[in-house]
Amino acid sequence: MATISAEKDYFTTINVFTTTPEHQQKVLEIISGAEEKMRDFPGFVSASIHVSHDGTQVIGYAQWAKKEDFDGMRARADLQQHFQAVRKLVSSVDPIAARVTYTHDGT
Repeated sequence: MATISAEKDYFTTINVFTTTPEHQQKVLEIISGAEEKMRDFPGFVSASIHVSHDGTQVIGYAQWAKKEDFDGMRARADLQQHFQAVRKLVSSVDPIAARVTYTHDGT
């Protein structure tokens, strides 16, 4: 289970994929497949995937121990087919690199 904490200095990526309602499920499946392969990568912490209610976006949230671990994953040849397949089904990808600075759990 993913734990979001401001106490950890993880390299966090948030990717917003804009697609169409008829492609949202396929984009989700491709991204989920790639996330499954990332589990064993050095520095991988967690990943979560969200879908918009209107069917036009898939949002990936991932945490890495450090940026270099993320960069190493992006360079892996065995993931390039996942990246290319997603690009064919989306009109845009908005990548955001971030650091968690605040959380609140509602209790």
